[in-house]
This record gives sequence, C-alpha cells and structure tokens, in this order.
Amino acid sequence: MLPFYTHRPYRLHMGGHFLAEEPWSHMARKITDYELLLGVSEIVYLEVEGERYEIGPGEAMILRPGQFHRGFKPSLPGVSFYWFHFMQPEADGRDPDGFLPLHAKCANPNRLHILARQLLHAASGGYSLPHAGDYFLTCLLIELAEQGRPSSPDPKLAELREWIRLHALEKQFTVERIAAYSGYNKQYLTRMFKRNFGSGLLDYVHSVKLEAAKQLLAGSKLYVKEVADRVGFADEKQFAKWFKRHSGVTPTAYREAFTRTRLNNI
Repeated sequence: MLPFYTHRPYRLHMGGHFLAEEPWSHMARKITDYELLLGVSEIVYLEVEGERYEIGPGEAMILRPGQFHRGFKPSLPGVSFYWFHFMQPEADGRDPDGFLPLHAKCANPNRLHILARQLLHAASGGYSLPHAGDYFLTCLLIELAEQGRPSSPDPKLAELREWIRLHALEKQFTVERIAAYSGYNKQYLTRMFKRNFGSGLLDYVHSVKLEAAKQLLAGSKLYVKEVADRVGFADEKQFAKWFKRHSGVTPTAYREAFTRTRLNNI
C-alpha cells in the first residue's frame, strides 16, 4: 500500500490512453516518478523488480520511482490501458489520510475510467484554469483509494472500534489502554486500524471526542468547563487548545456561531 495524502493536489507529469493493434510488450526501464496503470482491455504482462504481474481489465497498478520493470510476455492485439505519471506532495510530517493499492482489482472500474478520461481532457488543455490536471488526478487517486479499501473490516477490529466509541469520552483514555484491552501490540494495532478504517487510532478517538463536544456546545447550556469534563478533559484550557487545533475555532466561537444561526423552514 502507498501512503495517500489529500492536503495538496498530486502533480501530474503526463498521461495517455494506450492501445496496441498488434502484439505488444512493455519496454524495460526505470522511471523517476510514480506511474498509475488502469487496465481497459486484454492483459498487460509486467515484471516489476523480478515479480510478475498481470494487469487485466478493471485492474490498477502503481509503479514507484526507481523500480525496474519490463514486459515478460507479449500482450494480445487490442490491449489497452490508461497511464499517468505523477509525483505525490510532501508529507510535511503528517500522517497519511489513506492508502493507495499498488495492485488491485477495482470494484467499480467504470468510475475510474470516467475520471481518467476527464483527467486526459484537462491535461490536454480542456480547462482554462491552471493546474486543473493536478486536481483531476487527485480526484482519480481518491476514487482508487476508496475502491482499494478492504470491503469488510476485520470483525475483531470492528468490535474494538465500537468499544472505543463507547469509552472514548472517559478521562485518561489512551492508545496504551486500547492496546491493553485488545491484547494487540500498540504499533501493530495502530497500523491495522488504519489499514481497515482509513484513519489512525488516535485520530478516531479525537473524532469521537470532537463530535461529542460540538453537540454539547451547540445543543446545551453547559459551561465550557463542564463540556470539557464530559468529553474527558480535566483542564478547561487544555480542552480549548485541543478543540481549536482540531476544529479551527475556540469552543466559545463555535457556540456563538450556532447561536447566530437563523433557522427557517421555507
């Protein structure tokens, strides 16, 4: 799996729709950027760093910079695929927002092919806005990341996530406590949780706390100190800093925004 970030668009270098009218085999080479292949028809036979892959219709594959690859068998006439060379944005020390499959059978390839055609249209100057191709590429990768997620999470992890939801508002609720309850190693648990659900373990705890805090601030007259206590914070100032870091505004500003909201049914 390839870490995937959405804080900035991915940068498109070039792309196209390949179609061979006679037997064809991929050249032997290394590249300096990433390449995404989306199979449309027939099979591409590709060897990557000594490991052989078959990329058929509805399948996707990502090649990483510096990987030696070549065709190991001629493809039949009519073989067709979309290809895009790109670079990912700097991570800037942040955790990935998800993961891209390096080789996968896509659940809904038509959605990917539609986005691929839109991307090629943008890359060929079909839009007047600058960097349109980069944003269409990022949309395509978002779709690939969604389709590449496990369709059915590990039942034990699904049960653990529900347990976390029920206990996340308690004081001193830590990753260490979750690991002790589950019986898993902390690092392994964090990695598997993200692989199954697309977000980190601590990120999920924060999201549960934040949603509860927002509901209390918007729907009750509790003091901010009381709200902090309800979601597991003993210190009001610590809660205020945490809330602003995760929501962009202070608890008081968030409450005032709801107070000023005009409701209507017309």
